[in-house]
Amino acid sequence: MTRNSRILMRTLSAGTAAGLLAISLTACGGTDNAGTAADCTPAHEGLQTVTEGELTVASYDYYPATKVEGDNVTGLEGDLINEIAKMECLKLTVSTSGGAGAVIPNVQSKRVDIGSGSWLRTKERSKIVYMSTPLWNDPQAIISTKGIKSDELEGKVVGSVAGNLYNNSLQKWLGDNFKIYQDDESIYGDLKAGRIDAIVASAASAKGRFEDAPIEGAQVIDVTPNPNVPEFAAVGQVMLPSSLDNEALGKALDEDIEKLREDGTIKKILEKYGLDPAVGEPGAPSML
Repeated sequence: MTRNSRILMRTLSAGTAAGLLAISLTACGGTDNAGTAADCTPAHEGLQTVTEGELTVASYDYYPATKVEGDNVTGLEGDLINEIAKMECLKLTVSTSGGAGAVIPNVQSKRVDIGSGSWLRTKERSKIVYMSTPLWNDPQAIISTKGIKSDELEGKVVGSVAGNLYNNSLQKWLGDNFKIYQDDESIYGDLKAGRIDAIVASAASAKGRFEDAPIEGAQVIDVTPNPNVPEFAAVGQVMLPSSLDNEALGKALDEDIEKLREDGTIKKILEKYGLDPAVGEPGAPSML
């Protein structure tokens, strides 16, 4: 090879390498999204999540609390969780595996970081998950087409979605007349068809559902104290469950929720979905 040939080869190699480097930089670092991620400062440094860089939430359709929309979740809690993910510079990932009944078990087994779907703060749940500071109050109700009240459930066929805190008490009281469902579609379908007489559920959830899918004659009557169902004695506080083994995440959620309450975000979310913003001031944390 002549001296001129060697010089030409070196020139071509250097030029090729520079071109490849330019292509590589364009592909890996030139997008706006990458810049945004790099510029994001989390509210809490060093949080450990199931998948690095992501906040995985177990959810299901329980409007207006939650509404799964593809890879995202909206509704009262969905909007709030999206805000928390932004604060912590995390991508939100939604898992719907197993429906309502799998939310708490999936949190316990650390398949997900948090759960959503109007879960109330209770003494029993405090033993198995970290319960966040309350988001808002959530009165429970009897939903029927006959105006049935809390003390009129005996002898009626009553339904509830899996995971509700009062299910065990209702099962003991009503026996075979009590039925547990895995989702809202089935339970409201049976109420409409007359296969059950009443549903026990969140008052907000029932009112939200009837806005888009009304049932003729349906009434939503808040529960009143009943000795057969101790859980009816007080208004529940909604929380976000997370793993007891990840206290740092739980405490970060507490602080993020209080920040979003202080800056008016929670008030705006409640108003967006037609709820009285006063329920967003639940007072000191309590347990049913």
